[in-house]
Amino acid sequence: MSATTGDGQEWKLSPEQRADTVERITASLASMHFFAGRPSAVADLQSLASQLEKRSYTVATVESRTTTGFRPHQETLKAYARKLSALVLDAVNGDLEMDVAAPAAGGAGAGQPMDLDSLDLTGAREFLTAEIAEEKLASMLAAGSTVSRIKFSTKSFGVDAAHVAAKAIRNVRATLKHADMSDIIAGRPEDEALKALSIISDALADAELDGLDLSDNALGEKGIRACAKAYTGQKALKHIAFQNVGCSVHGCAAVDELLVHCSELRSIHLLNNMSGCEGATSIANVISRCPMLEDFKMASSRVGADGGLAIAKALASCGKNLLSIDLHDNPLTHEVSGALAEAILAHPGIKRVNLNDTIMENTGIEKLAVSLARSAESVEHVELQLNECTPEGAAELSAALSKLKNLRHLDLSENELEDDGALEVAKGILGLPALEVIDVRTNMIKRGGAVALAKACVTLPSVRELRLDDNSISSEGIDHLRQVLEAGKKGHILMSLDENCSDEDDDFEESHAGLDSAVEELTAAFAAERIG
Repeated sequence: MSATTGDGQEWKLSPEQRADTVERITASLASMHFFAGRPSAVADLQSLASQLEKRSYTVATVESRTTTGFRPHQETLKAYARKLSALVLDAVNGDLEMDVAAPAAGGAGAGQPMDLDSLDLTGAREFLTAEIAEEKLASMLAAGSTVSRIKFSTKSFGVDAAHVAAKAIRNVRATLKHADMSDIIAGRPEDEALKALSIISDALADAELDGLDLSDNALGEKGIRACAKAYTGQKALKHIAFQNVGCSVHGCAAVDELLVHCSELRSIHLLNNMSGCEGATSIANVISRCPMLEDFKMASSRVGADGGLAIAKALASCGKNLLSIDLHDNPLTHEVSGALAEAILAHPGIKRVNLNDTIMENTGIEKLAVSLARSAESVEHVELQLNECTPEGAAELSAALSKLKNLRHLDLSENELEDDGALEVAKGILGLPALEVIDVRTNMIKRGGAVALAKACVTLPSVRELRLDDNSISSEGIDHLRQVLEAGKKGHILMSLDENCSDEDDDFEESHAGLDSAVEELTAAFAAERIG
């Protein structure tokens, strides 16, 4: 028997009441569409009204439950009416987001094999009942289905819907390889959410997955454990994500405990958690068991120096396959820079380093620059935004940049480069053949530094964006900047300067003699190469 509170009854409407509501909504939609000059067929409006009522009823049913029972009938009835009214207005205004069911591949009929490779439910947010889940998962439930990739995001599964999902997953377990279970319990009471996660995870345990995403669910340690069967026994798992799941210290410890098969893992993604240094130490234990790791991300997770050192040391010793390190938005400080430099050097194929907002300062930038220079052949993407880098740090970085011949994206925004630092960066990027994006926004750069960067960009055959906004370039400086770029046939690369704080007292003194000489030599060399 269901627990109850309020008026002592589980909230529900009779089939007759719901059918009457659909008829009334159909009439209302017909009137509003008529006066809006968009008359529609009654059958279409009735179908729409039925969908709106079903969605509203499901939302009200979910909201009627509390941790101890049910809300009073009248309170839930008002919630039902509010949701239904809002959906009707959205439908009339054209603002309603509705899922569009994909047609069966090859025109397969009911009960026939479905030759669909993937199923993506992403779209309008919706609480799923068992009935609606059966409709949305029909391609997986069909006999002979060979679905290999699923994404259930934006659909909230209760216990009844989870049982349908489990049945669908087991039906395709022989072919299922990638399961994106991100954002699938939104709005559910904790006990119901945990039960739904457990039911779906039990079914996923029967498949041989290579990818699993549990992001954007309010998991915490309880949820991470409720999902354990989805990943604990997966011996071929290559990709796993716990982003924005409340992976605290205890949550990270649970991941360390339960993620036992790591020999095939290629990527681990954590983001926007509250792991801290202790949690990072647990994740470092996981990394140490991943000899094939290629892509590691633990961003916005409150990881300080101690946790950063543990992560960096683990990355340095986990094989030689790492391609991407992303630790942005963590207070690591320059104390971690030496260990990070060693981690970069340990992986000769490193392509991407994102250390935005990690408080490296000049000391850390200098150490990282050395390691980047020694990994020059592979590096394509460098992000060092918001690291208090001054002209002194830029001077050290410049020498490293000049060796990164495959560098495509450079982000040094929100630092303290000023004109002298911008000039150093300009020297560093001269002639880099692959560079596409240079981001130096918010760096107190004036006319001199901006023009130096423009001159350097003239030598870049692949450049498509120069981002200089939110600096202090005078109006004359902007004109000069554009003239240089236009003369080099690069005028199109200058991005918006809407936030530039024009400094009319820009005491400009052009002192780019060495840069100008190098630009002329490189321009001539590129021209000769094109002619040849």
